[in-house]
Amino acid sequence: MRKESLRVTRLRDLVEISPYGWEENSDRKCAVSELGSEQGQLFKKLLLESPHFRVYSYNVLPNGEHSVKFLMGSPRMDSLDDVARVTTVVANADEGLINLVPETNGNGFVAEIRFPLPHLETRTKKNEGMTSQQIRARRLTGLVRALEEQIIDESLICLMEKGSDDRSVFTGEARLNKYFTGMRARPSELLHRGTCTSSSPTEGALQASRDMLLRVWDLEERADEQLCEEVRERVENLFCGGNGRMIIHPSGTDAEMVPLLQAILASRAMKRAAGLSEVKGSVVSLVACAGEVGSGTKQAAEGCFFSSTVPLGGNRVSNGQSLPAIHKLCDMKTVELVARCTEKGDLLTNYDDLVEQAARETLGEDPYRVVVLHTVAGSKTGLCVPSPNVAEKLKAEFGDRIISCLDACQMRNGPSLIPRWLDEMGPVLMTSSKFYGGPSFGSGVFLPHAELAKMNAELEEEPASAVVDIAEACASYLTSYDIGPLMPRLHNAMPPGFCNMGLLLRWAAGLHEMESLNEAIVNAGGNDIAAETIRSWVFATRREAQRHSPQVEFVEAIDYENEWQFGGVNTIISIRLRNSAGEYYSTPELKKIYSLMFSDISDHLVEGSSEEERRVASQRCLTGQPVDIPEGPVLRVVLGAAQLADLLNGTQNLDAMMEDERVAFLKFALIARQFDHLTSYEL
Repeated sequence: MRKESLRVTRLRDLVEISPYGWEENSDRKCAVSELGSEQGQLFKKLLLESPHFRVYSYNVLPNGEHSVKFLMGSPRMDSLDDVARVTTVVANADEGLINLVPETNGNGFVAEIRFPLPHLETRTKKNEGMTSQQIRARRLTGLVRALEEQIIDESLICLMEKGSDDRSVFTGEARLNKYFTGMRARPSELLHRGTCTSSSPTEGALQASRDMLLRVWDLEERADEQLCEEVRERVENLFCGGNGRMIIHPSGTDAEMVPLLQAILASRAMKRAAGLSEVKGSVVSLVACAGEVGSGTKQAAEGCFFSSTVPLGGNRVSNGQSLPAIHKLCDMKTVELVARCTEKGDLLTNYDDLVEQAARETLGEDPYRVVVLHTVAGSKTGLCVPSPNVAEKLKAEFGDRIISCLDACQMRNGPSLIPRWLDEMGPVLMTSSKFYGGPSFGSGVFLPHAELAKMNAELEEEPASAVVDIAEACASYLTSYDIGPLMPRLHNAMPPGFCNMGLLLRWAAGLHEMESLNEAIVNAGGNDIAAETIRSWVFATRREAQRHSPQVEFVEAIDYENEWQFGGVNTIISIRLRNSAGEYYSTPELKKIYSLMFSDISDHLVEGSSEEERRVASQRCLTGQPVDIPEGPVLRVVLGAAQLADLLNGTQNLDAMMEDERVAFLKFALIARQFDHLTSYEL
């Protein structure tokens, strides 16, 4: 019997298994069980017909048993580590039926089932009239299908974890990142009030991702283009109002690449139009509300890596390292503009003037310089700065030298803001993973039609070498499918390959949450009803936060009472916590409290704690991570899309939801009182 290498180099090979690609050692001088042979051979045949298995070996053991060893993992997986993980998880879930045994070369483990399995032959009333062969085939087919379901479930999680950066490193049996979220469905008993930071998918969202994965396999080579285009169009239909197109991105931070590219092309085009022989561009990005937007925004906005890993390519990089090639085309730098005063942390009264002055100064330094001006529609604490008047004034005066970029990554704005901004101002950064509660790392950039056409015209004027340089810089974050038909010349210059499968699956989950809320709003009577529901929750939660003094201190919020906030109110409730001496807990201490809120700490309270305190301590709560602002850092409790949908469709009324919020604030206060004791444990 011919033997071939059985090592899986890419899991796409699973759909192209050769029937000779397994080892059979059937000529041993031992008693061969006829029943074991019939079961084992049929099982092997079923595995070879499935894209989710790879037969490793088939052996007849000295005791007459037939051993089938195999690996488990679905198509589109590209790592032996992932295969080993899926194989291990499924085998452990079916312990007693499947054994994990060392590979022949000792480099890992494979799954093994030994035949005969007597229960495959058992006759019951349900199989009366069937032959032994029919009963056996029916049960073995059922076994393989059941294993396939488990393999698909675990392969889905593996694939969803791919294609992000070092903020989403998943560890442990629960596969959680540093924010305590992952790609498995979040448990129903978890009180989730952290959609300003990170979310695990709901059951419905995870099912949407699973459905998308099945469609990927069904569509085969047509899947990448067709499904990425479908995601793009569904998102555009929800938010753009016909005023723009979407480039898909892994995160709101790396989405800075698009307005940066827009500015680079515009600066070079101005020099080219002026007849200059040296057309190296000059771009300055003004990052508003610094410290309360994405932590890597500064680096991303000046063409640098902002993490130690990148979504695509698998290469490790250095935080702050320049993106490849693109700095040959343009000089780039970032100016960060903090929005709060250093004493009490209030919004600077002259912030608009400060931003406008910074823009004018940097534009005045170079007549061919382009400024990317960020206007934030909801920071980590809900600030909307600078006021839109700044961008409107500068855009009217300086025209194409201002790229007026709306940072709407929190997505807590009213539904009219994004279409209007696209129509009047410029690009919009957005995500599915904040307010909407999709799994982390699903983002995009909306581009107005006119500005997209201008970028394409400028790309056509660039030499081929410059387009290649741009594509090389983009390739750490984007595939050609993320760009799609929006920029044909850049699309064609991108490296060949598959789409970012993890990103596609995460967007399927995010879209489920977006479309579910949209449906709930329509069924409830429209945006006015939704806005009133939001206001009811916000005002009730603010009142509740103020009932837990002195440990909990509510931080006064700014309500803009317009389209910059859905319902005209700030849906992020920021609080400071005080220790027994009346001092604010520090950011490192709040990180510990964030962890304690997520944990069941009922067994770790001080001796003599009441039953009510233990009940509160047992409630696991996921809140917004700490934000370090002047006067004292804050933790956050927020309204997310799933909560709003529950209120609108009657799944939970406001009184019941407020009891949940009360428990969350009680737990904050309890931890603040017992912090020293609780942090003495290794939870």
